Amino acid sequence: MPRCGGFISRRNIENMNKLIFLILLILIPNSSLQAKENWQLLKSTHFFIYYQSAGENTANDLAQRAESCYTNITDELGFNRFNFWTWDNRARIYLFDNQADYQKDTGASGWSAGEAFVKNKVIKTFLTAPGFLENVLPHEMAHIIFREMVGFYNPAVPLWLEEGVATYHEKKFPLLKYKLAVKIKEGNFISLNDLNRLRSLGQEEKTKVELFYAQSNSLVGYLIAEFGKDRFVFFCQSLRDNRDFSSALSKAYSISNLSGLETAWKEYILR
Repeated sequence: MPRCGGFISRRNIENMNKLIFLILLILIPNSSLQAKENWQLLKSTHFFIYYQSAGENTANDLAQRAESCYTNITDELGFNRFNFWTWDNRARIYLFDNQADYQKDTGASGWSAGEAFVKNKVIKTFLTAPGFLENVLPHEMAHIIFREMVGFYNPAVPLWLEEGVATYHEKKFPLLKYKLAVKIKEGNFISLNDLNRLRSLGQEEKTKVELFYAQSNSLVGYLIAEFGKDRFVFFCQSLRDNRDFSSALSKAYSISNLSGLETAWKEYILR
């Protein structure tokens, strides 16, 4: 005769699995749930501010600064007609209690005061991060806003243009026309062809990196100051739609190539 004592129905198996799952859920801590429980949330017009034990006043100060940066960047770039970040589409800022937790979460270097995850519209920083509100926050926010405009994976966007847009909004990056004028007269500047070929700064010397950022900042400043915000918006739209830098430059500014842009920029600096 067949043995029936060991038979377990499908329903009994499902019930046992559910019981085991519930036991594990109780006994094993869920790190992701614990992480969410550690965050408090403050909502502003364009941002979700997540903070831990910083306090609501600190979170409010961060939200006010973020909103101010958002308004300034969209207005100065001429992007204010595009209502990017509202309701569930708001950007997220995470304020960690300390640098160690921030580095553990992001994998950032020891000198990092903040990091942006552009595609996800997320910015992360920590309490006491040096220069975050004045420089890092507007820099990283400008990266996100600019990339939303021109396309996240647009190969026609050179590094100098993106970094020029980002540094254009930092307080530590005024347009250093005098210093750049000296570099141009001495022939110690980076040609725009060389500038355009740079895709990474990781292996470059510090002096070249500093000059790269100064020139990038100045070139964007020149385009906006000399031709206005509307023309810059049209330039960015052309980059987005056609994915061709020379074509966008020609359409927006009637400058046919990089050499023409370099000549016009140098005249502007030496004026």
